[in-house]
Amino acid sequence: MSLGGIIDRVERRERRVTLVSPPSRAVVSAVRRTFGPQGVSVDVEEGADRPSALVRDGGDVVRVVPLGDERSFESAAEALTNALATLDRTTFVSYDLRGMVETTREIEDRAWRVGRGRLRSGFQRVDALREQAAVYSQLATVLDVHAYAVPGGRPPEMGEVVVHLEPTPEIERSWFVVYDGGGRAEHKCALVAEERGERQFSGFLTYAPDIVDEVDDYIAATY
Repeated sequence: MSLGGIIDRVERRERRVTLVSPPSRAVVSAVRRTFGPQGVSVDVEEGADRPSALVRDGGDVVRVVPLGDERSFESAAEALTNALATLDRTTFVSYDLRGMVETTREIEDRAWRVGRGRLRSGFQRVDALREQAAVYSQLATVLDVHAYAVPGGRPPEMGEVVVHLEPTPEIERSWFVVYDGGGRAEHKCALVAEERGERQFSGFLTYAPDIVDEVDDYIAATY
């Protein structure tokens, strides 16, 4: 078990819509425009007599939705929306530094608004931790906050924040922000990514309680 292993496994659970013999390019564009921003991959296959959309959870087909022409796309889109809503809300991300910071802020803001629970954040290095000392000191006034980085200089004073200095390659290459929801499953969320290029990160953003719990439990047990 590792954060990288969790990322790889979760990526294999990707939500995907396969358009089989779609009636037109306009329908393909409409599906991509509608569901792409929701983290749903859309691909196209040919060969079937009847146009359809296959809703996949990883490699498994969980729903088949008939496709008509452009005029009937609205009803097909509603059926696709309902089918995708039954799957966990996980978006696969490839972010630069700015994208990671923006998504991290969303999770921090959610935790702050809820005002209870535990937040675990991986900063990779102590200098990054130092830059966020004020933010995390404030978060720790209402949350149980744990911060992780590899050793490298004296860590900042951060009030009630529990600082974990861990000399491991995993902590050095991983960026994670995990909020346990403060006892409410609907509030749980996590961003987990690895640095796979110079300040380029790949991983996932999830609101699926089981995945959030798995990441949270792994970090607690390992560090």
